Amino acid sequence: MIYEPREDTYLILKEIKAYARGNVLDMGTGTGILAAAASKTADFVIGTDINEEALDYARKAAKIKEIKNIEYIRSDLFSYFRRNSMKFDLIIFNPPYLPEDKREPADSAEATTGGKKGYEVIERFFSEANRYLTPFGKILIVFSTLTGKDKIHSILEEYGFNYQKLSEKEIFQETLFVYIAEKKDLIRSLEANGVERAKRLTKGRRGEIFTGRMGSKKVAVKKQREDIEAAGRIKNEARWLKVLNRKGIGPKFLFTEDEYFVYEFVEGDFLPDFLEKTKGKRKIKNILKDVFRQCFKLDKMGVNKEEMHNPFKHVIVKDEKPVMIDSSSSKTNRISKTPKVVLIDFERTHATEKPKNVTQFCQYVSSKKVLKMLEDNNFKYNRSQISSAAKRYKKNMSEKNFKKILKLLK
Repeated sequence: MIYEPREDTYLILKEIKAYARGNVLDMGTGTGILAAAASKTADFVIGTDINEEALDYARKAAKIKEIKNIEYIRSDLFSYFRRNSMKFDLIIFNPPYLPEDKREPADSAEATTGGKKGYEVIERFFSEANRYLTPFGKILIVFSTLTGKDKIHSILEEYGFNYQKLSEKEIFQETLFVYIAEKKDLIRSLEANGVERAKRLTKGRRGEIFTGRMGSKKVAVKKQREDIEAAGRIKNEARWLKVLNRKGIGPKFLFTEDEYFVYEFVEGDFLPDFLEKTKGKRKIKNILKDVFRQCFKLDKMGVNKEEMHNPFKHVIVKDEKPVMIDSSSSKTNRISKTPKVVLIDFERTHATEKPKNVTQFCQYVSSKKVLKMLEDNNFKYNRSQISSAAKRYKKNMSEKNFKKILKLLK
């Protein structure tokens, strides 16, 4: 089935003349009406569709109109362009955007249904779109209130786009919207520094975390939130992360810009999740000791990280690649996975004469919640002894007093 021009087609058609410049991609071209309109002001237009029948129709129409600067190609979203990463100054997309309706005939639904919820095709599109836009390229897209306006806004934010409504039209029981979208400054800057496929992972109290690819590496990007006042937090963290890396603490720092910094992404479990699901007293004990040792390093540096009394999202436990270990008792080789601990989130880190990383972590391991998790794993230690050892350490932060804390984890 060829998607014939309808209200959504004509609504987005009105906006094309103002934006069609340079190289233009008309995705899901259908009859080719939008591509033909773009060809009047653009240098070159590519129209794509997954439907070969639609492409044949569009080619014939272009030939009749003697349009020379259009090429029509079969592609499922960006599948054709993945081999060459061609970039466009404008991408036009009138996608299938309606939620699934089982009463609709299959051939008709293929052209209008964007997935079970209606937004799935649009989400797939924006997950790749940045890669095929020039730095200041734009996207014209149409969707409906039936797609979910808030969901579309969320998708645009997730993949780093600024957006603006250009026009809307009420029809029957829905409203159509045409939006213009372009890359946020953050995305442009990241791409200029070699970071591609950026996607927002989470929003914290003071910063936002994005992930991306830098060559073969997965990286994390931390930037200051724009909607709160927290001046200097991100720069403070970048500065300290460079210092702490020299002591083997924190994820590997890569580079920084004015509003963000980039470091190697750490795959793994947050410490509470690790403790809750892990079986094996030795593995748990080694992880807790590793955290304590890094806290001791911070104390000896005269640095306070903060948050170690409740490191909910401040400690990641990741599994290293399997290592072959000789077992003298069995005279066979066995594979061992050695978990590694990485401290993250240094926004509040500061120098101090009275650091408290070790004592804060003593509070954490002595909490009833943690003790309950460990007891379920048959790993027990004396809460009052940990507390007493922490008080002695606080008075005298010697290695001797620190080792007494570690011994109590037996």
